[in-house]
Amino acid sequence: MSSTALSPDAPLVQRVRAYLAERFPVGAYGVLVAVFTASALLVAWGLQGDAPRPPDLWLRGLAAGTVVLLAFFHIRVFDEHKDAAGDLEAHPERVLSRGVVTLGLLARLGAAAVIVQALLAAGLGLPGLISWLAVFAFTLLMRVEFFVGAWLQPRLLLYALSHNPVVALLAVFLWAASGAPWHGGFLLFLGFASLSMLGFELARKLHLPEEEHPGVPSYSSVLGRGRALALLVLALGLASVCAGLLLGVLAEVGPPTPGFPWLDLGGAGLVLAGMIAPLAMVRPTAPGKRLELASTLNLLLTFVGLILAAA
Repeated sequence: MSSTALSPDAPLVQRVRAYLAERFPVGAYGVLVAVFTASALLVAWGLQGDAPRPPDLWLRGLAAGTVVLLAFFHIRVFDEHKDAAGDLEAHPERVLSRGVVTLGLLARLGAAAVIVQALLAAGLGLPGLISWLAVFAFTLLMRVEFFVGAWLQPRLLLYALSHNPVVALLAVFLWAASGAPWHGGFLLFLGFASLSMLGFELARKLHLPEEEHPGVPSYSSVLGRGRALALLVLALGLASVCAGLLLGVLAEVGPPTPGFPWLDLGGAGLVLAGMIAPLAMVRPTAPGKRLELASTLNLLLTFVGLILAAA
């Protein structure tokens, strides 16, 4: 059944499924979280050279990835509560605006997601729990918009920058979940993840004039398309620099690879593709979907490349 045909009286499972399909597509988020989690854990251990990796690393990764996925979900629920009044006017077609799901229902689902996160994080040990608590505390600050929402909301770029540290906090949580000792090279991973996600945030709200939605601010409408494109290129370019430097550190500390280093070369090739292809797609006349695809390629290709390089 189409989400537009659903009524508030439809079965709960159908209504929740329609909401997820519209506002939190689990498949797309799942792929992103999977490569983010795998790359973080493997990079954390790849920076340890030939130190033996814990036999339960894949179980840790499964638990940590679930926490990250549910964290993105509860952030989405927080956003729905923050933006409910504006979305009712700007997006009356959405299932939340039409009353198919309610803020109360989303609040209960978000609370359940937080409880599961806390239990899984506690199971990863004290460092995992502490780092997750830092993530959750920051999302609470995001929920209240750092107590300066009226001032912050019109400043779209500053708003994005103020919320972006949650990505680095999630990456720190993944490092803690890995059980690996701290290595300064992981800062380059934090830099790549943060800058690449900032580029994704810029790209998804960067439109051609005919694509702008009346009454809905975008980076292109607020900053001007030229400046917004320049910021996107800067974010993706700096993200690529971090990824390239991280590859160098991994190659320096890693053990010698016997035979032909297919994984190392494959990883380097994907990271290089993640650097070049997205930047080549950013053009003054590129539609918004093309820019969003460019930033997505930067994320996915580079994360997979780092997985291969650190494996």
